[in-house]
Amino acid sequence: MQESSTFQVYNASAGSGKTFILVKEYLKILLNSSDIFTFQKVLAITFTNKAAGEMKERVLSSLQDFSEGKDTDLLKIILNEISVDKIIIQARSKKILEAILQNYSAFSITTIDSFTYKIIKNFAYDLGLSLNFEVEMDTQSLLNEAVDVLISKIGTDKKLTEILVDYSLDKTDNDASWDITNDLNDFANILLNEDDIQHFKNLTDKTLDDFSSLKSKLFSHQNELQKAFEKIGNDCLALIEKKGLEPANFFKSTIPNFFRDLVFQSFDINFLSRSETIDKAFASNQFYINKTPGNITSIIDQIAPEIRLFHEASKEIYSQYSLNKLALKSIIPLAVLNHINSELENIKIQNNIRLNAEFNQLISDKIKDQPAPFIYERIGQRFQNYFIDEMQDTSILQWQNLIPLIDNTLSQEHGSLLLVGDGKQSIYRFRGGKAAQFINLGAENNNPFQVEKSLFTLETNFRSFSEIINFNNSFFTHLANFFANESYKKLFFEGNSQLENSKKGGFVAVSFIDKEIEDEEIEEEHNEKSAYPKRVLKKIIDINEHFLLSEICVLTRKKKESVEIANYLTQNNISIISSESLLLKNNEKVIFIINILKMFQNQEDEDARFEFLYFLFQHLQIKTSKHDFFERFSKMNNQLIFKLFKEFEVFFDEIGFQQLPFYEKIEQIIRSFSLVNSSDAYIQYFLDIILEQQNKGKDLIDFLEFWELKKESLSIVAPEISNAVQIMTIHKSKGLEFPVVIFPCDVRIYEQIKPKVWLDELPQNYQPFSELLIDYNSQLQLINNRGLEIFEQQSEELELDNFNLLYVALTRAVEQLHIITGDKLPKTEKEKPTVFSEIFKNYLKQINLWEEGLFEYSFGEQKRMSIQKNTDLKSEIHQKFISIPWKEHELILLASASKLWDTAQGKAIDFGNLIHEILSKIISFKDVENVLNRYFKEGYVSEIEKETIKKTINSIVFHPTLHEYFSEDVIVFNEREIIDSEKQIIIPDRLVFKNNNELVIIDYKTGNQLFEHQQQLSKYENVLKTMNFKVYEKLLIYIGYTIEVVKVY
Repeated sequence: MQESSTFQVYNASAGSGKTFILVKEYLKILLNSSDIFTFQKVLAITFTNKAAGEMKERVLSSLQDFSEGKDTDLLKIILNEISVDKIIIQARSKKILEAILQNYSAFSITTIDSFTYKIIKNFAYDLGLSLNFEVEMDTQSLLNEAVDVLISKIGTDKKLTEILVDYSLDKTDNDASWDITNDLNDFANILLNEDDIQHFKNLTDKTLDDFSSLKSKLFSHQNELQKAFEKIGNDCLALIEKKGLEPANFFKSTIPNFFRDLVFQSFDINFLSRSETIDKAFASNQFYINKTPGNITSIIDQIAPEIRLFHEASKEIYSQYSLNKLALKSIIPLAVLNHINSELENIKIQNNIRLNAEFNQLISDKIKDQPAPFIYERIGQRFQNYFIDEMQDTSILQWQNLIPLIDNTLSQEHGSLLLVGDGKQSIYRFRGGKAAQFINLGAENNNPFQVEKSLFTLETNFRSFSEIINFNNSFFTHLANFFANESYKKLFFEGNSQLENSKKGGFVAVSFIDKEIEDEEIEEEHNEKSAYPKRVLKKIIDINEHFLLSEICVLTRKKKESVEIANYLTQNNISIISSESLLLKNNEKVIFIINILKMFQNQEDEDARFEFLYFLFQHLQIKTSKHDFFERFSKMNNQLIFKLFKEFEVFFDEIGFQQLPFYEKIEQIIRSFSLVNSSDAYIQYFLDIILEQQNKGKDLIDFLEFWELKKESLSIVAPEISNAVQIMTIHKSKGLEFPVVIFPCDVRIYEQIKPKVWLDELPQNYQPFSELLIDYNSQLQLINNRGLEIFEQQSEELELDNFNLLYVALTRAVEQLHIITGDKLPKTEKEKPTVFSEIFKNYLKQINLWEEGLFEYSFGEQKRMSIQKNTDLKSEIHQKFISIPWKEHELILLASASKLWDTAQGKAIDFGNLIHEILSKIISFKDVENVLNRYFKEGYVSEIEKETIKKTINSIVFHPTLHEYFSEDVIVFNEREIIDSEKQIIIPDRLVFKNNNELVIIDYKTGNQLFEHQQQLSKYENVLKTMNFKVYEKLLIYIGYTIEVVKVY
C-alpha cells in the first residue's frame, strides 16, 4: 500500500516552542526508519547560522541522550507518536549518531543561503561561471569600488560627466553636499536588494542617451501640460463670463477662484484640497447659497456639467504632471545607479567573484525549470523530507526556487514538507522576506502542491510568565483594529490567544513620558527623545534590586537610539554590552593608534594631532594645565613632538618605526605609549586585524582606507558571563529571550528613510522605459490607479512591518516587561494612530484604565517570581599583555630570503620583493651589473641567485616595449613620494620623463593580474595631471617565469 506524502504548516507565535517541534519531527523521521542514513535524505533550512547550529546541537544531544537510555521528556513524546519501542530507539540512536559524525557533510541542517550556494556551485558551468569563482561577502567594499571607478571617469567620459554634474547640482539644490561620493555609496546599496536585482537587470540595455532623451521629453511635456492647465482655466472662466455670471454668484466663489488660480498660479496651487472641495460641491449640488436668485441658480445648474468636465480634465492633467514630476526627479539618480551597476558587473567579471544577493535570481532564471531529478543528481543528494524554519522571512524567489524540488518529492511515497513560521514576526522585508507569502500558505484555500495540507497552531507560550502572555494577547488583539489590510487584521486577531504555561505571575509596566516633569529634571535637555535614557536609567536602578544587570535587556528601534542610551548609562556607571560598545572605533586606545597612523600618513592632519594630544594628556596624567600643554605641542611636527615627549617617559623611535613591518609598527606604538598592561580584548582583536591586513600585503595607507570603510562593523565578541545590561535593536533580538525587557520607544508607524518604489504601467511617451524607480510619497496615489495601488500596498506593508516590530519587542520578555513611550494622542478619536504611544493610550482607554495626568500603568506585581540562577562562572583571563620587540626574540635573521628559495612561499614572496627592490635602484640598463654586484657582496644573494635575477632584470630593461624607458637619455624618478591635494601620499615605482612635460608611469607587480592594479595607475595619473603633467603611457609589468607588459588605458 502506497503511503502518501505529507504537507504540514505550523503557525508558531512567539515562545511557542517551534524549535522543539522541528527537532521532534526531524528525530521522528530518523528513528522511524531502519535506514541509519535517512538523515542524508532530510533537508532542514533555517534563517541564520545560529539557528542552524542550535538545531544541529539539539538533534545530536537528543540522539546522545537516547543512545544512553535517558528518559527525557522529548523521548516520551516521540514514543507516543511513533510505533517503535525504547530499546530499538536506543540502538538506532547510537548508530545514527555515529553515521552522522562519520558523514557530517551530509547532515543537512543549514541556512537557505548555504543551500543556494551549493546549487550555484554545482551548476557553475551551466551558468557561465568559472568553476573557481569566489563569493564576495564584503559587498559594501565592492560597491564602493564601483562608485570609485565611476567617479574616476569624470572628465574622460563626456556624457557620464554631464549626468554626474546634474546629479551633484540636484544634491546642492536640496542643501546637500556637492561631494557625491558618500551619497552614492549609500544610494548604491539598493543594487544589492534581491527585490531590485531583476528590475536593474531590465535596465542593462538602457544607455545614458536613453535617460537624457526621456528627461528632455518629459520637460517638454511639462510645458505642454502647463499650457493645457491654463487653457482649461481660461475656458471655464470664459464660460462663466459668457453666461453673465460673477464669482460672487458661486458659493464662497470657490469654483471661479479655483479656475482663475489654474491660469495665474498653475501647478503651484494646493490642487488636492482645492479639488476635493469642488468634488464635494458636485456631490452635494452646493454651487450657490440659498438666497441666490432663481435666474442665477438656473444658469449655474445649466453649466454645471460643463464645469465638471473642465474639473475632471484638470485632474487628469495634474495626474500626468505629478507623474512627470516624480519621474524627472528620479531619472538622473536612476541613470547613475544603472551605471554603477554596470561598473559592478565589470568588477565581478574581472575579479571572478559573485555576490550572494544574486544567487536566487540566477537559480530562478537558469535552474529552477530543470527537471528535479537532474538538479538532485548535480547536488549529490536527493531529499525526501523538507523542513523550513522562519518561513515568514523566506523571500519569494527563495520559495519559488524550492517549489519544483519539493513538488517532485511530495509526488512520491514518504515525502514530507514541514513549514514553521509566524507572520507576526516578519521583520526582514528589507532583505526580501514576505510575510504575506507565509500568511497565504497558512490559509486553507492556498496550496501550491497536489498533496493535502494540514494546518497546526502552537497554542501555548512556554517562554513568558502569565501576566506578560495575557497583556500581549489583549494588547495585540486590540492593535489588530488599526490594520487596513484584512488578512493582516485577521492574523493579529486570531494569532494572539496564546495559552499560559505553569509560570504564573510576572509584571508589565507602561510608562508615558511626562514632558513637563522631565524638562524640569533634565534642565537643559528640552525634548522628549533626551528623556528616554534618563527614564531607562531609573528603571534599571529599580529593577536591579531584584534582578542582575545581565538579566536586563534594553531594546531599541534604531542603532542611534542604542548609542544614546548606552552612552548615558556608561556615564552613570552602569555596565553595558551593546553592538556599539563592542565596536573597535569606540575604544579610545584603538582610536589613539589610528590617529598616530594618520599623523604619519599626513603631517598636516591637525585633527589627528589634536586627538593624539588629548588622549595622551589624560593617559599620561600630565601635570601642566591642558591649555599650556596644547599650546606647546599642537603646532609642532611629529619629529619634535616625539623628541620632547621623552620628558614624560615616552620613548618613541620615529626613524625605527618607519622601517618596521606594519604589525611591528602597531606593537611599537602600544609599547612606547604603555597603552596596555593587562590583556585587552579590543587591542588584541585590533592586532589580529592588523596581521590579517599585513598578510594581504596592505601598508599604512591601505589600512587607513580599509579602516574608514570597515570601522562600523569591526567589533569584539562580548563574554556571556559579564554582569552588564544588554542593549540591542529589535532586529538583533529576534529569536532571543530575556528575564527583563525595557522597551523605550515611540516609533512613527508610517515613516521611512528615503523610500523608493518601482512604478510600472508607464504612459507610451516613456518608452523605451517600462518602469522607473521613483520616490515613495503621497503624490504617488494621485498619478493613476497603479500609483494608488502601489501607495496603498506600501502603506499596508509599513503597518505590518512596524506592528510586527512591536510584537517582537514585547514578546522577548520572560518575567518583566517595561514599556516607556511618548505622550501623544490622536487629535480626534477617529484619527488613525501614527505612533506607538497613541496605540498604547488607545488600548488603555478601551480597557477603562486611562486617566488624564496619570503616566504610570502596571499589570501584575513587581516582585521576582523566578529563582535566581547561580552565575559564578569561572573564566581564565590573561593578566599580562605580551609584546616583545623582534630584536629581543633572539632570532637569527637572514640577510635575505635566499635560504627560503627552496620553498614555494619563498619564491612567491621574497623573490618578488627582492626584484622589486633591485629595480628601484636601477636608473638605466647600465646600472644592472653594478647593483647586482652590490647585493652579491653584501650577502643578499648567492652567485647562482645573482645570475637568475640578472636574467629576469635584463628581460625587463631590454624588453621591446620598455628598453627606451631604461636608456641613458631619459630622466627617471624611482619610488618618489608624491603628496596629492588631499595630503595623501602615493609612491609610483618608476616615472620616466619625456619631452613637453610628458611622462610614463611604470609599476611592477608579481602574482595574478587584478583590476585594482589598473585602478592604482589611474589614480597616479589623476594626481600627476593636477601637477600639469601629461601621462603619455601607463604600464604594468608582471614579473613571473615570463615578463608580461600590460598597457593601461
